Amino acid sequence: MDAPRGAEATSEEAPARKARTRRPEGGHSALGERLIAGVPARIMRPRIVFLACLVAILAFGLLMVYSASSVEALKEMGSSVYYLQRQAIFIAIGLAGMLAVSRVPLVVMRSKLAWWAWGAMLVLLMLVLLVGKDAGGARRWILIAGQQFQPSEFAKAVVVVTAAKIFYEYYEEGSLDTARFLALLIACAGAPLLTIILEPDMGTCLIIAGSVFCMAYFAGFSYKLIGAVLGLGALLAVVLILSSDYRADRLFLGNPWDDPYDTGYQATLAIMAFASGGLFGRGIGNSTMKYNYLPEAHNDYILAIIGEELGLVGTLAFFAVFAVMVYAAFKIAWQSPSIQGRLIASGSIVLIALQFLINILGILGVTPMTGKTLPFTSYGGSSMIASLILMGLVLRVSIESNPKTVYDVRRDDFAVVEESTAGEPRLRGARSGGFTVLDGAQGRPRGTGRDDARPQAPRRSAPLASSRGGWGDGAQGRSRVDLGRDPADRLRRSGPRVGYDRGGYAPGRGRATGSPRGRRHDR
Repeated sequence: MDAPRGAEATSEEAPARKARTRRPEGGHSALGERLIAGVPARIMRPRIVFLACLVAILAFGLLMVYSASSVEALKEMGSSVYYLQRQAIFIAIGLAGMLAVSRVPLVVMRSKLAWWAWGAMLVLLMLVLLVGKDAGGARRWILIAGQQFQPSEFAKAVVVVTAAKIFYEYYEEGSLDTARFLALLIACAGAPLLTIILEPDMGTCLIIAGSVFCMAYFAGFSYKLIGAVLGLGALLAVVLILSSDYRADRLFLGNPWDDPYDTGYQATLAIMAFASGGLFGRGIGNSTMKYNYLPEAHNDYILAIIGEELGLVGTLAFFAVFAVMVYAAFKIAWQSPSIQGRLIASGSIVLIALQFLINILGILGVTPMTGKTLPFTSYGGSSMIASLILMGLVLRVSIESNPKTVYDVRRDDFAVVEESTAGEPRLRGARSGGFTVLDGAQGRPRGTGRDDARPQAPRRSAPLASSRGGWGDGAQGRSRVDLGRDPADRLRRSGPRVGYDRGGYAPGRGRATGSPRGRRHDR
């Protein structure tokens, strides 16, 4: 049986349709070029996904802080919402800082102001060593207006911006030679790391050093140089760990169940929390470890409470949202037209991802716990505000990923003429010159004829007539060329017409030959 004709046509047209819709290599899809709020979708989509995931994580973190801290807050502060209210204030301040940073152009971040910010940050880190507050065997905080402030958290964003400036000047601008470039890069990262090690804060050192290393890799460092830097960094880390008995004991702790009531106390309780959560968890608010069993349940160990209340499925869903946010941030980084923007966005998200990974591995007992919070989820003012500032840097890069060219500026200056300058529309009639005048925009015929329907224009020395007010109104500033009633009239003179036919002269004869312009020269 023969196939239906419509089916044949459909099957034959399908490959052609696919060929038509396939975009050329290196081009953008039609969907990617659609505008979302005036921005191409290929740029706006990662930004929307990034912000949506960030808002979801912030809301989820606020909920988990309340769930994990309500018992302790009620016992110590007399209000179960004490930590919830403070965390909400920290998020509000952080979002304000994020929006403020997102409005700072990248050209400002690569000016001398970046080095001024770097110097101010280094002074604060030195003040921590001199007048800082001791807590938990480390000196990491200073008091400002009665509030604890941790400068090492804010040093992350400053180091990323300054390092990106140095990479830009070397790779894209070409204003630095190799020796000066390496010296500035070592000073940019080395001086803050030295002061942070002396606090001591090994976790922050690893995060900043790892982020600068990733920025160097993304910038295009040679593999030999990357290998040398990696080997030197590993050697320095081993020396720092072995130089302190406390760090060595934490690194070589072994099985936490060997000493569950001393060195392995928090690790074993965190494992028990994950185990009791099972596949789907106990439910929000039903954790038992937060009843003064697990120390810092709303801070460093909040992931254990998440695992207990939401189970494996809820924890993996939380990880998935965080992974999507990281992917969207990297997508924003690669869309930046400059190396500075790419390195700022990628360095900022690498900082957050490394801190996230270090916290998870420490809670699971894979690596020693360094006291680093879970980004956007754990309770803490300095960490929350500094992390949101990093997200403001990513947002700024996304905003500048669609630069306004000189053609866009010129296009914005174009004016749209709402009223036609060609006069009343007319339909040309026959060759003899008849025409029809249309009534306005509706196009209805208002009158027909040869001479009676056309207004008479005054005689002018130049073949121009006003257009906006009609054929005879010259008060307006615009005019039009009078092309005549009939196309044939454009080829004739108004005076005596002369024709050349085989060299002969015949006055009054028009187009005596079939030449296109009404005359012919014969040799």
